[in-house]
Amino acid sequence: MIYTVGLASESTIAHFTDAAEARGVHVENVDLSEVVRQDDWRLAIGGSRPARLGEHTLDPEGSYYCRISDLSSLAEDREQALRWRWLTTALTAWLDQIPGLVVNRPSIRSDNGSKPLHERSLAGDGFRVPPAITGSSPERLQAFAEAGPTIVKAVSGVRADSRLLRPGELADFDPWQGPIHLQRYVRGRDVRAHVVGDRVHAEEIRSGAADYRTDPDAVFTPYELPGPLAEQVVRHTADLGMSLAGWDFKVADDGTHWCLEVNPMPAYDWYDRRLGGDITASLLALLQGRHP
Repeated sequence: MIYTVGLASESTIAHFTDAAEARGVHVENVDLSEVVRQDDWRLAIGGSRPARLGEHTLDPEGSYYCRISDLSSLAEDREQALRWRWLTTALTAWLDQIPGLVVNRPSIRSDNGSKPLHERSLAGDGFRVPPAITGSSPERLQAFAEAGPTIVKAVSGVRADSRLLRPGELADFDPWQGPIHLQRYVRGRDVRAHVVGDRVHAEEIRSGAADYRTDPDAVFTPYELPGPLAEQVVRHTADLGMSLAGWDFKVADDGTHWCLEVNPMPAYDWYDRRLGGDITASLLALLQGRHP
């Protein structure tokens, strides 16, 4: 049995479920919003006992595609917030311990939530990562920005659009506004690569914007990573304990592939639609145990 665990209304979960059904693969969709609303679940931590979430009985030997979100901060009242917190805490512990396949287990070794740590980790594992600085010192930040084109990125793992730093923008920067994360901007093509098990599905993106996600005129074409790099991202994804990951690269004019980040819970549906459903096909094969 294949289960999805997340928010039924979330675009990636909905895309995966619809695509699976279109291929004749039944997927049991566990909507956490509905479970919280019903306030009815039972999870036994340890061993391999089934769990019950509302009307769903979860087989510990099953396969799970998870996009778990804790919406306690958006809850209407304290009781509902506590239900979100209790459910997601217990569920992630259960998913970490069951013998079945979980894509991806909540305990995976991901440092994506801290951009400085994440970039240092990637560089330490042999990827080319653009120079960057994180801090609140106006002098150090200004010196970095004056050394070349600079992009501003979110320090944490919260999704945010990246943008080029404007000349003089740091002139009135106050340390109380920091810390901020600056990275040297690499001119060139963007590449997004989704690793699913041992498969790599990549697209090249040509855009005049610093962040192609903000560019309605961006041009996407299928792309093949150089062999050694493809092997490296597959190996590193597995080393992190992940079966699915989204990798972002910038390809400079000299062909250097600069690694920007690896996302442990990629919203892949936007890319999958352009690739004819290939990412979902690989994900389904993985969940059904059909990957070599």
